[in-house]
Amino acid sequence: MASSQQKVSLVPVVLLALSAVLSGAGFGIYGPAIAVHAAELGAPTAIATAMIMAFPSIISVIILLPVGIYADKTGKRKELVMIGLILGTVFNILLGLARSWVELVIYRTIGGIVFAFGSLFMAMGALIAPERIRGTILGVLAGSMMLGMGASQVIAGLIPGLTPQTLYFTGATLTFLSLLLLLPVKVPRIQLPAMKMSDIATALKARGVYWTAIAICIYLIGWNFMYPSLSIVLQYIYSAPAWIQFIGMGVASIMLGVGTYIWGPIVDKWGGRRTLIFAILASAIVTFIMYPALGSMWAYTVLFWIVTVFGVVGMPGTSYVASRSVRPELVSVAITTIFIAISIASIVGGFVGGVVLTLGLDKLILIAATIELIGGILMFGLPKV
Repeated sequence: MASSQQKVSLVPVVLLALSAVLSGAGFGIYGPAIAVHAAELGAPTAIATAMIMAFPSIISVIILLPVGIYADKTGKRKELVMIGLILGTVFNILLGLARSWVELVIYRTIGGIVFAFGSLFMAMGALIAPERIRGTILGVLAGSMMLGMGASQVIAGLIPGLTPQTLYFTGATLTFLSLLLLLPVKVPRIQLPAMKMSDIATALKARGVYWTAIAICIYLIGWNFMYPSLSIVLQYIYSAPAWIQFIGMGVASIMLGVGTYIWGPIVDKWGGRRTLIFAILASAIVTFIMYPALGSMWAYTVLFWIVTVFGVVGMPGTSYVASRSVRPELVSVAITTIFIAISIASIVGGFVGGVVLTLGLDKLILIAATIELIGGILMFGLPKV
């Protein structure tokens, strides 16, 4: 009987994961194209690289904590995600209608609300998942979003003749389908209606929340020097055709998804702190190795894929540490705080990385690796939860 109940309890997780796959695809299918599209429309390099993650992350920084607080006060996590998916669908359509890079900036920024609500996918999973496999479930949910993003990019790269506009409209369709999959999911409405500022402060002061946020933010600033610039680097430095740009970024995004599937169970076995220390330091070391490999496009790309596999431990690992550091009623606040840190890293890394890239790819790699290493060292300060 208990086994049957546990099996039934995982059905919402499966639906959440499938919804996350499609929302990730809707958000990211045009990732390699939008940076180059913006550059072709006259956008500066820093603006073009910021199109992928930095601009959509701006809205995350603004709304994530208020949304997390509202979700914990009302328990309406699913409803908030559905609103985000509706808005994401609309602004993907507007991307397809844009005629200047300024319009692309505006629509991509507001369309980033899909990414902003990704933390609530994780919060719902944390509430639904059996405690003994929480890390695995969080890994699956985080991985599903990134896997959808990467797989859609690879598929788009293999289809000749796709215009950016076609990709934007396809993204809108996928986002809407993600919404439909979410409809039958039943999420327990665990809430703290009388939430006070002291409750929020309690969550933010938990070492497993604030220190984890700082460490992952610093690491990801370095990583975001490279990821958003990948299609620009492949086209303008290595003169790669469009399909290689899509494959390069698409496989990197798939690695993000597959990596979270791998790291989730490891987090359950090793714990968040030990897993994060090992993987983040490994990621930094491989980034340093990229420096002597800059003469080869494929060496650079493959090493970046490896960096990504190690680095993606941050998604399930940090959510695991944060969610176990607070009461269940404050899980949305805890996890959204981590996502705010991730969003800040995307903004800083996306813009600054574009500026550093104009100084040379070699300088970009060395600076990125150093920043990643600092983030990895900070992981030693995480609590053992």
